[in-house]
Amino acid sequence: MKKPLKITAAPLLFCLAFTAVSCIKKAPDAVIKPAEVQSEEHLETTEEIPEQTETLIDAKVLSPKSHLCLLGRDSKMHQILNVAYGDNLSIIHEKNELVKMESEGSVYSKAVYKEVEYWIDTDTIALQCETALVLERATLYADSQFMLATDEKNSPFRFGDFLCRSLSEEDESENFDKIYYYDKNSKKVKSAYIKKGLISTRTDDIVVMDCVKQLRITKRATPRNEIFKRAARFKPCQKVAAALDAEKTEKIENNYQDVLNALPGAKYKVNVPELLTVDQSKDPFQ
Repeated sequence: MKKPLKITAAPLLFCLAFTAVSCIKKAPDAVIKPAEVQSEEHLETTEEIPEQTETLIDAKVLSPKSHLCLLGRDSKMHQILNVAYGDNLSIIHEKNELVKMESEGSVYSKAVYKEVEYWIDTDTIALQCETALVLERATLYADSQFMLATDEKNSPFRFGDFLCRSLSEEDESENFDKIYYYDKNSKKVKSAYIKKGLISTRTDDIVVMDCVKQLRITKRATPRNEIFKRAARFKPCQKVAAALDAEKTEKIENNYQDVLNALPGAKYKVNVPELLTVDQSKDPFQ
């Protein structure tokens, strides 16, 4: 009886397993949706970069002394730093115009000196220029055609004087040089024109001529020797070299009365100022 039961049970188990397998539904394949790609229009920033309206223009102090100022709460300029002749700084321009401010009768320009903003008197500076040396007698003219000569105390410039030559493209010419100088009478920096070839911008000429000016006011031997050593490192033009050689000869100027007093065997001393006051129209022997 047990054997037939085993035979009928086997097909039954097979049928049940087949039915279970057939009832399992196949899961659909997962669909991966592509990520949304941002268009180039979205990637671009909508903010507009503002135009740079501020520029810095090189400038040089031409007055013997000037001041860098800050604007106080009282709307007045307060002196902070001193600057001297030849010091370099930058002047701020906005939309190709100077940033100016008037205070107590003077016009100030906004400047940058050693990365700090200040205000400086516009009459003490010159823009876009370089130091130059006068090589010959140079008459100043108010126009580039040399029709109107200036009658100021500074004209004409003499050999050895310093001034500044304009570097602006508008002032480039084969006939003239536009120059800037400090007028002592008006105490302002002014511009003028001189004929081409009367000035030099060579570093050798400028440095050696500066040494010559120092030698003219230096009397002690040791400092003079140091100045000569400095000048020996440069090769100036013939005129400047001649001026340097002239300083190698000591010049002694004596008072006339001192010379008379130094004469050997002199018994009588002559007072020159008293001699000049004698009435020459009268005969002293009558």
